Amino acid sequence: MDIKQTPVTSFHGREGRKPIIIVNHISAGSMGSMYNTFKNPANRASSHFGISRKGEIVQYVPIQQAAWTQGKIQSSATRPIAPIIRQHMGNPNLYAVSIEHEGYAGNGIQGDLTEEQFWASCWLHKYIQSEVERLYNHRIELNSHHVIGHYQIDAVGKPVCPGLLFPWANLYSELIYASGMTLVEYGEQISYKTSIGANKVTAFAFAARIADLKAKLTHTVYGPEARRKIMLLLPIMEELSFSAYFNEETAENIAARIDQVYNNANTERWEKEGVRKLLVGANYAKQLGLL
Repeated sequence: MDIKQTPVTSFHGREGRKPIIIVNHISAGSMGSMYNTFKNPANRASSHFGISRKGEIVQYVPIQQAAWTQGKIQSSATRPIAPIIRQHMGNPNLYAVSIEHEGYAGNGIQGDLTEEQFWASCWLHKYIQSEVERLYNHRIELNSHHVIGHYQIDAVGKPVCPGLLFPWANLYSELIYASGMTLVEYGEQISYKTSIGANKVTAFAFAARIADLKAKLTHTVYGPEARRKIMLLLPIMEELSFSAYFNEETAENIAARIDQVYNNANTERWEKEGVRKLLVGANYAKQLGLL
């Protein structure tokens, strides 16, 4: 992945400290508004990195410098939640590397990252770990002790940052995987995971699962359970353009629409859109435990 360099002057030295944590934030604004805020030192705000909704990574402040992101711990009223912050206290900016994730009203303000943004964030965490190890001969472990949210530093002023829907479980799970690899190895893995080939594997597995449930609809034992499971998909069927093809919300029609989308995904013209729609179903099915 590439990092676009957009330097600002809103920072100061680390005062002899080394980075030991990575702090995640939500921007509450677009990438443009974020930069406009950071470039004016009078705002006393900046971050080392920003990640757009499209998955673009921007670096504003060198890792060797302290960005103005976390804020000082003012009093016991803002006593941090994170054990590592309680241990070190002082000014967390001096020992943190910060990541802002683009999110604003109606577009990720709750921390619901796009797929592109999520994978860019995973890679960036690994990149930061690698760079800190190169620059300081210190390894930031990619776990919940060293990778935290702003709310864990200031539970009063920033009680939910980086958002109630921020994918912590998925992030930590992925970072465990990344920890055992070099940056190049992990980058190659992400390249595959975000490719159409990898997405097709997941998408087609979902289509096959629904086809299997459809075949069981008339089974004397499994029929009712197969019907119940297919009907669980109803909330996301409009994202698969269900009503454009069917009037009745039945298990048979849901399965038939998914089969149509699967067939589209096997054509050159509609492959990307078909795979995209099947992935919507696959992700929802995973949440339900169907896949």
